[in-house]
Amino acid sequence: MNGGSATEIDRRMLIALLVGIILAALVVGFMSSVGGTDDALAASSTHSHAATDALATVAATPVSGVDHHKGNADEHAELQPDVALDNATRDQVAAQLVSARESAMRYPTVADATNAGFVLAGEFAPLVGAHYVAIAGASSGAFDPAKPPTLIYDGTNPDSRIVGLMYLSPGGSPQAPEGFAGPNDHWHRHTGVCVKFSSGKIEIPFPADADVTKAMCAGKGGSFIDRTQWMVHAWVVPGWESPAGVFSHNNPNLVCADGTVNTDKAGFCRGT
Repeated sequence: MNGGSATEIDRRMLIALLVGIILAALVVGFMSSVGGTDDALAASSTHSHAATDALATVAATPVSGVDHHKGNADEHAELQPDVALDNATRDQVAAQLVSARESAMRYPTVADATNAGFVLAGEFAPLVGAHYVAIAGASSGAFDPAKPPTLIYDGTNPDSRIVGLMYLSPGGSPQAPEGFAGPNDHWHRHTGVCVKFSSGKIEIPFPADADVTKAMCAGKGGSFIDRTQWMVHAWVVPGWESPAGVFSHNNPNLVCADGTVNTDKAGFCRGT
């Protein structure tokens, strides 16, 4: 899909489809030192999501005049420990993760994603990667691990590699969706979001979860979103498993091209 085709979609609808996806590429939150690993994708559904935001201490570079929230309730909830699963649930989530991985591997590079109509939302951000959005059908239907609306890459070059997926919950339910089997896929939302569409490009004037006001967003020509829909990452690609868990918010393996997590004021840097 080219930039012009995206602008043909009603502005309000496009915001509803993309805002959650964009945000995940912006948030570089506090990371605590909760331990744990996840070496097996399908076999280990008791992944250490308790280690969400673990292994480093990183904060997004603040925008002048904007104070960052110290996380939000949803992201703090991601730090809760996983619970043990019964065999039936374990088998179910294992099958779902295999299906998700197979879907991811159909688009091994950014070139594959863009050729299939996925559109870059924002830029590359350390710990969460570069998010490419399937606008067509992004808001349709129930959760399906075989149909991820977002592909995550380790950069924005044509040969940048697939590293994971992100799923969204359609609608504005106050409750997190069922999603993957079991209770260990901790979904989250973001607040205080400013999104700007210009010539088919999706721009993010401010970091997510910052004390941005509607007036500040309007001053940038953007559309203000008070709270997004629910979302969850799934680090299902072999070689890119997150040490913090398959459903962790951040993946410590994703860093900037210079090996750091230093970003610009919007929370971006150059990936691979």
